[in-house]
Amino acid sequence: MSSTLNVYLVDLAELAAVVGSKDNERLDRMLAWEPDALLLGFDTDDRDDHVERNKDALRKIFAGGPFDDDDAEHYVEALELICEDLGGPPFSGARFRFGSGDLPSIIEELASGMMEEDPFPDTPDLAESIEIAEGNGWGHMSKGDCAEELDHWERAVAEDPDYCAPFGPRIVEWLRRSKEVDKDLIGFWG
Repeated sequence: MSSTLNVYLVDLAELAAVVGSKDNERLDRMLAWEPDALLLGFDTDDRDDHVERNKDALRKIFAGGPFDDDDAEHYVEALELICEDLGGPPFSGARFRFGSGDLPSIIEELASGMMEEDPFPDTPDLAESIEIAEGNGWGHMSKGDCAEELDHWERAVAEDPDYCAPFGPRIVEWLRRSKEVDKDLIGFWG
């Protein structure tokens, strides 16, 4: 089964600052979004329940908990909604298949790069809950890592336009944009 990766330009520290912030103004603005925006384009049989669970996940993230493992997928979606609020809609994306063998490490990092680090040390329950999400996930690549990787990817794609096809040119675009705006890359898959 293939997945879709949405890529955002947002500082991870800015996202982490929202967790437990009790920023009711931002939360209220987001809760007032249209249901389709709160669904992130997911097609679900139970739209109303899904929207309400995403809203509840937003409330819990802004409050700093408590977090329930049964809502892990909704916390991931809520974090994506917060990224959209902080940095605008995803600027790029990709369709991919886990375990395909030819997946570039950057795609894997943006799809699952949070498995080994806790971006929210003040709320470990959130990271533990998100880790068990099965239908979606997220990852991160720092702006420093993007800048370091850019030269390699630009050269590789210039020498061989089929390098890591079909992802190579798209990855170069992501790395360039990260460097241009001095933001991290945060990816969400589902």
